[in-house]
Amino acid sequence: MRTTQYLTAKNRISVITPAGAGPVQCLETSAERVAAVMDALDDVGSLISNQCFSHPDALTQDSITAYALALMQLRECACAAGLGRLTKACDALAVTVARLIEDKNCACRDKCEALTRFVTHAHAMLQLSADTTPHRTLPVGAAQFLADKAIIGAGRYSSLRARH
Repeated sequence: MRTTQYLTAKNRISVITPAGAGPVQCLETSAERVAAVMDALDDVGSLISNQCFSHPDALTQDSITAYALALMQLRECACAAGLGRLTKACDALAVTVARLIEDKNCACRDKCEALTRFVTHAHAMLQLSADTTPHRTLPVGAAQFLADKAIIGAGRYSSLRARH
């Protein structure tokens, strides 16, 4: 049974989805998830390329809202990809964006520069996470099998050696 709260939430979700973008789909591989993060980051970068972010006086409520929606999309993709550091960075920047949404008059050059620098820093975070390779570990059962095999092999070698 659908309640009024469910229907209201469903309508809110469709309203906050950025224009031209569908909801984030569950992607199967980590490469697809990282590609989705890159796409979302490119969307934020394309918003930043707009000149209004370099001139705080030209900043409009629509451009701030579009940036907020793109940032939410990026955060969702980063969380799905397991990029905790980027997710936390999105959360931290969301505070600045929320202040700009509440009061456009508080837009100063420092806040706008923070919005533009974020894209560069996010690219660096992604590059850093791509450069670090995860340490591969064996499953416990396989590790025990190999250890037992090595011990048995060493025992045979020492017994063969003792006979001569």
